Amino acid sequence: ATSAGAGCARCFFGRESKPPPHSGPHTVSSALVSAKSITDAAKIGFVCTRGDAGVDCRVMDVLRLDAAELRYALVTRTFSRKAKQLAADRRCTLAFHDPRAEGENGYASLSGSVRELSDPKERRRVWKDSWTLFHTAPEICPPDSDVLVYVFEPETLELVDNERWLRGDWRPVTIEKDAAGRWRVPPEPSREARAAATAQA
Repeated sequence: ATSAGAGCARCFFGRESKPPPHSGPHTVSSALVSAKSITDAAKIGFVCTRGDAGVDCRVMDVLRLDAAELRYALVTRTFSRKAKQLAADRRCTLAFHDPRAEGENGYASLSGSVRELSDPKERRRVWKDSWTLFHTAPEICPPDSDVLVYVFEPETLELVDNERWLRGDWRPVTIEKDAAGRWRVPPEPSREARAAATAQA
């Protein structure tokens, strides 16, 4: 099975594949290692919010606050479309496309919600220096500033990392937060259960 898998990888990537660095069921640790690697390579992400006409996505210069919890900081203005949408629904998704292997390595997607930061000291702690090119820095923002800063708290992580052979059975590798806010690997439904759910949709 390993030989056949390596052959498929060579065919898929058009190059000699590396030995699989991960084997067996995925774990929280293996998923977080891949998430850090993918988001580091991507550098910027897509932020998707819910609007009246559906889902709107845009590229944003986001800041990862930690690799264990995968919290991110976001910045925008009060008059932007995403600010209006996040005011109505704090839920959103951050997605990162891995540019390695000519863009075929995989992706990471985080679903969760944001909370707005109003205190200048809190804003400064999560501020990304490159934002100052477009937005007034927190320490000199007037009280009526139109700059909005959010912290994104993920609830679910989905990813595919072909370089590390971390992928599910025709579905992404998934971890989620439990009621106590700890990452866990949820039960994976069988192909039959997934097909039945599709048929009922």
